[in-house]
Amino acid sequence: MVVLQWLLHGSALAQLPDTVDRVRPSVVLVGSYSATDNPRFRYVGTGFVVGDGLRVVTNAHVAKATGSQGAEAPALVVQVRSGASAWVMRQARVLENNPEQDLALLQIDGPAAPALKVGPSEQVREGEEYAFMGFPVGGILGFSSVTHRALVSSITTMALPSPTSQQLSERAIRSVRSGPQQVFQLDATAYPGNSGGPLFDTRSGAVYGVISMVLVKGTRESALSQPSGITYAIPSRYVADMLARHP
Repeated sequence: MVVLQWLLHGSALAQLPDTVDRVRPSVVLVGSYSATDNPRFRYVGTGFVVGDGLRVVTNAHVAKATGSQGAEAPALVVQVRSGASAWVMRQARVLENNPEQDLALLQIDGPAAPALKVGPSEQVREGEEYAFMGFPVGGILGFSSVTHRALVSSITTMALPSPTSQQLSERAIRSVRSGPQQVFQLDATAYPGNSGGPLFDTRSGAVYGVISMVLVKGTRESALSQPSGITYAIPSRYVADMLARHP
């Protein structure tokens, strides 16, 4: 049994480069654009294409940070790959912004982009290895996607009970009121810019989670004076529910 597990693990690692090649065209830049700004494009977070190739999933806090308000406000845009290193800017609009689960669904203009399949996160088990892709510290390090391998170290609830009411943040209170929500705790480190990126199977490339660095730390770690560097992902079951609301 140990030998079989070792062989399966080795097989998954061997397939990862091919999987990365398949996933990369579907992982996009989410930000804002204004002709009067310098730079004109402001990167906020990662997203990935799903469904018919014109839908993009990202974090709610990413979509909110790029939301346009008024005629002079920067426009919400998504940059999609065009070849190995070129990007094409697409206008986008928010179909749904769900702050309770830190998920947003965007509609983009133009031709369809390669889409990722959303897998059933109910099948994810602690100890399984996945990978996530995004643009850590985007703009500063350049817009080259980065892939990290990650073990699912725990499947737990998003919000923890705080010892005292003074340690409960507004975000944590909203999360508790909305009912228990699962979250994947990962043993890899994500950085600013990774938010909204897909957690995917190393063999198939199917998405099983969405990296979230703001909501989960603001709920699960709200009682900590020094929040940890632990990375979390929102299970894909919540993505599937959101997509079902927008057929």
